[in-house]
Formats: sequence, C-alpha cells, structure tokens
Amino acid sequence: MKFAIIGAGVAGSYLGNMLYNNGHEITIFEAFKKENHWPVCAWGASKHMLEHFSQKAGLEFNQYIHHVGKRLRMELPNNKEEFLQLHGLVTYDKKQWEADLLKDINIKFGSVCKLETFPAGKYDYVLDCTGFHRALLPRTKSDFIIPAYEYLVENIQDISEFYVIGYKGARGYFWYFPLSNGRGFVGAGDIDKKYYGIKEFFKRYPNAKIIKKIGRPIRLSPPKLMEPFYNNNIIGIGESIGTVFPMLGEGIIPSLLCCEIFLKVIEETKDNADKFDKELYRKNVLEKFGYYYDVYKIIRLKMDGKLNTVKHFNLLFSMYRNMKKEEKRFGFEISFDKMRRLVNAL
Repeated sequence: MKFAIIGAGVAGSYLGNMLYNNGHEITIFEAFKKENHWPVCAWGASKHMLEHFSQKAGLEFNQYIHHVGKRLRMELPNNKEEFLQLHGLVTYDKKQWEADLLKDINIKFGSVCKLETFPAGKYDYVLDCTGFHRALLPRTKSDFIIPAYEYLVENIQDISEFYVIGYKGARGYFWYFPLSNGRGFVGAGDIDKKYYGIKEFFKRYPNAKIIKKIGRPIRLSPPKLMEPFYNNNIIGIGESIGTVFPMLGEGIIPSLLCCEIFLKVIEETKDNADKFDKELYRKNVLEKFGYYYDVYKIIRLKMDGKLNTVKHFNLLFSMYRNMKKEEKRFGFEISFDKMRRLVNAL
C-alpha cells in the first residue's frame, strides 16, 4: 500500500519504520525543516516498553539510554512530599532513536500539510501523526489543552533524579528529568500559565545553561472525546486522537501502543488494500484507552474543586486497577495508598 505519514514524531517515525519494513511505500511529511526538527517532551518513558518497540523495529534500545531512574520525588501543596520507587523509568535519546527509525525513509521536511491542499487521493491512506495539531482531522468540541513549555539545560551538577511539583487543584505541574553529563529537561504545564518552579529552578541553579526552549501544549482529552479518528482515507494516530495519559501528560508509550493497534488492523486486512477496517481500529482504540476517560474526569473534577474521594471512589479505583495491570508500562510503582494521598494533597 501507499502511505503518507504527516508528522515525524514518535508515532510517525515508528509507523514509518514498521510499514516500510513490511513492504509498503512510505512518504513522511514533516512541518519543520530538517535542521529545526526536534522531538518535544522530556524524553522519559518506560524502559520495558521502549525495549519492546525497539526490538520490533530492529533497534537495540540500551544504546539510547541517558538515565535510569531509581526514585521520583514529588513536591505537593502545603509542604507535603511523596516519593515513588521507579521500576524502569528512563530518559533516552529520543532524537537519535527517531532518526534511526527513519534513516531509510523518504522524508519531506519543511512540508506544512493542510486538509484543503494536501493531495490525500494520491495515497491509499494518510496517517495524521501531528499530535497536538491534529492537522488533517476535524476539530473536536471537547478538546482540552494545557499550555506548557520546557528547557533543555546543561551544567546541572547536584540533581540527578526525577523531580516533580504538583500544583494545587491539579491545575498543572513542574518537572525536571535528568539526561546525562549534567543535562536535563526542566519545564511546566499550567492551565493558569503561572508555571511555578521554572523561575525557582533557575534561581537555585544560576550556572544552568539553556540549550533550547520548546513550547509544547499538552492534550489531556482522552480518545473518547477526540472523535472522529478518521475522515475518508485520513486516519489519526497517537496524540492527534488523544492517546496521552491525562494524569501525567505522558504520550510516548500511549502513542506507540496506538501504532500497534493500527498495525494489527493493517495486518488483519492486508489482503485487501481497500478494506482497512476503520471501525475496528476505532473500537480497539476506545477499548485500549477507555479508562483514560476516568482519569480525565478525575483531573477535571479536581480542577473544578468537586472531587470527593468517597463519592468518586469508583473513578479512583478504576484508575488504580488499570494502572496496576500496566505497572511495567509506567515504569514506577503503582500504590493505591500513595495515589489517594497524592490526589488528596493536590
């Protein structure tokens, strides 16, 4: 089949690699010029899952690892603090990982694609992997975005672990993710655009050198609120259809899991290029990420000051139960007591 993939981020690069290696004709369109293309996010995810996807794509994941975390410190409102033991949460060279996935593939950098002008009819399928932009899919009425930005910094000498500040009312959070050799990502997402922790971080580390600043809104709306997933032969993959875990704003592994769903449906209908089962894809995405809607409701209730841990126990337990089943996928311990304390503290 002939595919156009719009966006060379985590979903676009992985899908490009897998489809190309399965004999399909692939062209990737990336809005940024090659020298400006930069994979956003703090490059942190589960080692267990990234090993899984790397192996499928023929890559050795260990060569990309920057930092293997041991413990995450969470600073919470009212001077409370919590720690999570980490079980495989790593930072990795996402830029090189994606470049290696794409090394043999035709990429048209500097191509800003719009629905009105893109020649979708030239391809069997067009895959919208544009994340937040959702460039070729219709807008939704229930989208919910957190404004965010981050810095890639260096010359950080005395902080070597993951560190997060949770804002009151779950209205956002600050993060520091260590890389290697004194480098790391520091950033914040905040619905109120106050970004507490950024100024304080640079005051605490006056010798920190900013290498790059990245603006990166985070979509929190789950797939249930991001339909339609497709429009004629255009199909949304990853963050463009809401596969971001709302509690964490984490989209790397969910996007790759969404790719896996797409590839499985492609495999099941490989004998008929005109019969890719879009409804089966939709159904499987909604099933896989169904509990993200419960997590989203918890966040929105907390933001609105309406969350009651007794009244909304079923929502909280749904989040815990599903996260516990996928503990390796998150890369940190899943404890109901800690989860409840965290939600109460925010």
